[in-house]
Amino acid sequence: MNELGRLEDLPPDYVEELRQLNLVPLWPSLRAVLPPGVPTRKTQATFWAYQALRPLLMRAGELTPIEKAERRVLVLANPGHGLDNMKASAAMYLGMQLLMPGEWAPSHRHTPTPCAWWWKAKAPTPRWTARNAR
Repeated sequence: MNELGRLEDLPPDYVEELRQLNLVPLWPSLRAVLPPGVPTRKTQATFWAYQALRPLLMRAGELTPIEKAERRVLVLANPGHGLDNMKASAAMYLGMQLLMPGEWAPSHRHTPTPCAWWWKAKAPTPRWTARNAR
């Protein structure tokens, strides 16, 4: 495999012009990002059964009042990324949030697109969010 060019090998005015436009050349760091012949995927096949999660989520509701949590969420963390990184994959965060009747969580913004599903809510219980008021 050929040795790739280094950032230091590029003319300083070129590097500065790239930086002014918030651009970075890939080839000087390509081997660190994508080593040849070595897969770099850390995500491991992981399955979170709702039947196993639900009792733990409900226990979180018993152990921690919403006033002490703000977001009572169990994060589905993939062991391949390390549990402290709180990632389901390299590009995905997943969490199970519990709000009991009468509880609410302060509004917040997401950079990525949020997705929401409701389980075990009994009709006609309204499921309100700050997004589109429903």
